[in-house]
Amino acid sequence: MSVELPEAKADTLQEVFSDKFQYINLDHYNIYHFEEILIDGRRYQFRLSSKGDLMTVVTHIAGRAVLLVSVWTNMDYEKRLREIHQHILEMERTGTIPIDFREVLLIRKVCLVVQEMNK
Repeated sequence: MSVELPEAKADTLQEVFSDKFQYINLDHYNIYHFEEILIDGRRYQFRLSSKGDLMTVVTHIAGRAVLLVSVWTNMDYEKRLREIHQHILEMERTGTIPIDFREVLLIRKVCLVVQEMNK
């Protein structure tokens, strides 16, 4: 008996930066085993899957460390990293940087505390 998996399809940059994106604190991660590439002075640390079809990427957006997980390489990881780099530059240029939901939750919590104090 074999299990049939759905056909894998490459992710779009919009999917990468919505579904596979999270801000991280690098103090909590050990990424010494990642490879590194510089693109226009921006450091990208990445680790390829055993088949080379997926990668995990660590970089910075607007000074904040981010993690991109299970990103399709399209079997050309350097080209894919350059596409990601261009997308990040465009996000920074237009101010469309994904929000950090931890900050949103913290702000909401502070607002609730202030509301309670004002009762």
